[in-house]
Amino acid sequence: MIAALRSEFRKLLTIRSTYVILLIALGLEFIFAFYVPGWKINAIDLTSDNFLASQVVSAVNVVSLLIAIVAILAVTHEYRYNTVTYTLTASNSRTKVFFAKFIAVMVFTAVAIAFYALLSPLLSVLAINLNHRHLGVQVYDVYSLAWRSVLAGVAMSAYGFILAMAIRIQVGALAALFFIPSTVESLLGLILKENAIYLPFGSLNALLGVNTPGEGAVSYTTAALTVGIYVVGGFLLTWFFFLKRDAN
Repeated sequence: MIAALRSEFRKLLTIRSTYVILLIALGLEFIFAFYVPGWKINAIDLTSDNFLASQVVSAVNVVSLLIAIVAILAVTHEYRYNTVTYTLTASNSRTKVFFAKFIAVMVFTAVAIAFYALLSPLLSVLAINLNHRHLGVQVYDVYSLAWRSVLAGVAMSAYGFILAMAIRIQVGALAALFFIPSTVESLLGLILKENAIYLPFGSLNALLGVNTPGEGAVSYTTAALTVGIYVVGGFLLTWFFFLKRDAN
């Protein structure tokens, strides 16, 4: 298992697209954390007591999607170039390969999300101070914000991993990652109304507090449990398929 983990981390960290996406995320942070809300901050945001918390949520929303793309590419590159056969041949267990891939992607995601979630408010504060302005007193639950941010990022990446393992075609998995939340869940939302918050991506939004408090809103614990059910269910299904399907 240790050898399989090392192999998967090596693959993940030697794919050029991984670093390209991380640089894109960094660039977006400078634009949407340092410049727009920081340097160009308006008087209303300066007095807002949850400005920094909103910066963390915004960063996690954007970066988690980009990291989910990394997860998809990490899985589908092997199928695209047919190197998955070598991976399976080098291991004595498909389960070890599957778990190693999942663990490598999740650990990478947790570290990346934690870094960018912390960087975003720091960049905003730096820009505000450099512009000789003063931010009002901030009130937020650091612990709650931290675990929700990391969990949301890891769950989003897990969704990408599950889609990649289920579809195996790079373009198809990427299309599904964008199509399902934007179109499928939007249409289902017209039918389910306030219960749409229990859909896979809807529950992710609730976990980050994107939903408007009031009717239809759920607690963070309920949102986390809902997300967990989808991740575990998808993980078990794709694990079963990975064991039963061939490498092509």
